[in-house]
Amino acid sequence: MQGHEPDNSLGIEDLSYPPDSGGRVKMILLGIVLPIALAWYAQLGFERELFYIPERRGGWDQIHGTAAKWLALCHFGAAAFAHFRWWWGLVPSYRIFSWGSTLSLILWISGCSGTIWSLFFY
Repeated sequence: MQGHEPDNSLGIEDLSYPPDSGGRVKMILLGIVLPIALAWYAQLGFERELFYIPERRGGWDQIHGTAAKWLALCHFGAAAFAHFRWWWGLVPSYRIFSWGSTLSLILWISGCSGTIWSLFFY
C-alpha cells in the first residue's frame, strides 16, 4: 500500500487496510470457502424465508418472513466482506479491496437494520 503503514503496536488489524500477512491457505479458506458457505446459507434462508439462530440456553429460534429476507441480505454482505478482505486484500489489489469492502459493509449494515426494523417495528 502506498504511503501509509497502519499502526500495529497492539497486535490487532485495522479493517480499513488489507491484512498484514497470509498465505494461499488463508486466501482459499477465508477468501473463497467461508464466503461460499455464508452465501449458500443466505441463499437457503432467502428462498425458504427461514433462518435458525441459537438461543442463550441451547436450542434454536426461528426468524421467518420479511425479517429472514433482510437477514439473508446481512449474510450476503458478510460473505462479500470476507471475500474482499481475505481474497482481494491478500492478492493485493487495494482499489478492489477498498471499494468491495465498503460496499459489502453497506450491504451488511442495511441487512442488519432491515432485520431489526422488520422484527421490532413492522
